[in-house]
Amino acid sequence: MNPSIAILASGSGTTAEAFIRAGQRGEINVDVDLVICSRRDAGIFQRVANLNREFGLHIECILINYKTHPAAHGEHVGQGEQTSGEEAAILAALLAGNFDLVALMGYMKRIGPHLIEAFGWLPEYTSAFQARMVNTHPGLLPDTKGFYGQQIQQYVLDHHLPYAGQTLHVVSEDYDAGPIIAEHKVPVEPGDTAESLFARVQTVEKQYVPRDTEDFIKARQAYMLSEKEK
Repeated sequence: MNPSIAILASGSGTTAEAFIRAGQRGEINVDVDLVICSRRDAGIFQRVANLNREFGLHIECILINYKTHPAAHGEHVGQGEQTSGEEAAILAALLAGNFDLVALMGYMKRIGPHLIEAFGWLPEYTSAFQARMVNTHPGLLPDTKGFYGQQIQQYVLDHHLPYAGQTLHVVSEDYDAGPIIAEHKVPVEPGDTAESLFARVQTVEKQYVPRDTEDFIKARQAYMLSEKEK
């Protein structure tokens, strides 16, 4: 039985689609069984529906956001943060699925503390394999920590950095601060714009995220087994 993952997303879902197609081509042995999206109008809903029809899959794609789970009376929610109800709903869905890993692929909200406690990187951890929540970041860390999307590529160009890139890292309470799992450099070319550089970074992301994610799952399984045998 293949490992099972849940994906958190907010946008068009091109990286999630690349991941699912890699599984259907036999390039990886990982099943996507749940997608949680934070935007009702996100393209990922249609992508998942199309993939389900094309391959006879049964991937559930659900909307959980501040509208489906509004802030409680008197609750302060900062920009880009989850409401307590939203976080609780996501946590319940993930715990019910017994997933081997939770993967953020273009999820544009800050992960709440209860989700971090259940799946993410904690200060007392000594190994990245103790966590089971990862994020793909379209930049090299720590240089582009806290930035997102084309904003990252503009930073690279403005600071005349030789490389852009893609990083897979464990999710921590602080943005982009968890242990790095894998990174892939993308050379800056003469005449690059933020848009052209971002397009090449996205191509690299789709190429490497499936295998890097599978490698992390396998290594984590081996680590957890060795810890049990101690």
